[in-house]
Amino acid sequence: MNRLYWKIFIWFWFALALLSVSIGWGVKVYLEQARPLSEQLPQAQVAAISLAFERGDTRKARNLLKELNKEIRFPIFVVNGAGEDILGRPLPHFVARLVRHERRNSKYLFVTEVHLPGGETYQVIAPKQQPFPPESRPPRWLALSITLVVSTLLCFWLARYLTAPIARLRDATHRLTSGELSVRVGDLRGRKDEIADLASDFDRMADKIQELLHGRQQLLRDISHELRSPLARLQVALALARRQGPEALDRIERDLLRLEELIGEVLALSRLESSPDIPLDETVALSALIADIVEDTRLEADQKPCTLDARIEPGVGLKGNAELLRRAIENILRNAIKYTAPHSAVTLVLARDDQAIHIQVGDRGPGVAEGDLTTIFDPFVRLDSARERQTGGYGLGLAIARKAVERHGGTILAHNRDDGLGLCIDIHLPHQRQA
Repeated sequence: MNRLYWKIFIWFWFALALLSVSIGWGVKVYLEQARPLSEQLPQAQVAAISLAFERGDTRKARNLLKELNKEIRFPIFVVNGAGEDILGRPLPHFVARLVRHERRNSKYLFVTEVHLPGGETYQVIAPKQQPFPPESRPPRWLALSITLVVSTLLCFWLARYLTAPIARLRDATHRLTSGELSVRVGDLRGRKDEIADLASDFDRMADKIQELLHGRQQLLRDISHELRSPLARLQVALALARRQGPEALDRIERDLLRLEELIGEVLALSRLESSPDIPLDETVALSALIADIVEDTRLEADQKPCTLDARIEPGVGLKGNAELLRRAIENILRNAIKYTAPHSAVTLVLARDDQAIHIQVGDRGPGVAEGDLTTIFDPFVRLDSARERQTGGYGLGLAIARKAVERHGGTILAHNRDDGLGLCIDIHLPHQRQA
């Protein structure tokens, strides 16, 4: 950071100092090349201006005076006996005083009188070569020193203004990489430029990284817990099998199936989160797919027991991945069957309109607290940590469903029924995904 700071400081300082020296040198050359005005005002030329004016050739007099002004690069006044400039220009106050002979000697102006043969007298008033006498000029080293001091202070402030927030960003980055996830850049003293935008982007990135890492840590803890329980039961069942025989072996088989199911769901969720190249270009007959899912889950519904009320609009389809959609809808439907009340109905509705395809799955279970309606789609969520998981499952079904729906550009929401008896899951899928 110090390298960038000093590069900006030195380059800006050098540029301003060089510009200041160049301007001073140019002014010095200009003044040194200026000739004394007395050499630039030949009497004949002034007399020609006056004579042209007396003869009524105003245009010629004006042109001559204008040319003379251009040549010597200073304003010159030619005043007649009435105290008026022959070009009709208003006389400055200090020029008018010279014309009235109130002050004949001036440090900055001189007066030349021109007498014409007809007796008329004209006064030519022009500034002297230098605006102030040489002895009153400030020393050149003082002007150069002031220029250097001002440019140094200006460049120092500018370099610090540019690099201070970058140094703050660098420090925050180092602290974040060292594991301090709570670090944020914050407000940069009211700055509203690209560096402030970069700081805001950094804070949003840090928020997302912190959220992801905390989620991963929670996921690992939950997976460890879910794997530890069946493993512990397997150890107990194995000890019992040595004494009791085949009944314990059936229990071992059930726990092994549960472990296989858990590992499969974890792998499915991991694939959805980490594989951006899952193909989504398959033509999916969604109506037929959902009808198959309903038939596959009727056995579970009969065992509950509960009924399945499916209202499926025919001919609904879209571009996507049939396996992902099957897993998402099947997980939601099986979840509804698990939690619905015995002898109740689980409803499934598939419909479409001009905007999207709509799928709704509802049960007649206990519902979910309003504060948990969004968290139920997170992996391994337990709405009641003190409740034993008698219904089975690992909290991954809805998480997989959400990832699958989002991969298809859709949204998934949960809400309680209006009468408070049951939960509804709404899925909205676009007819065609946005690129």
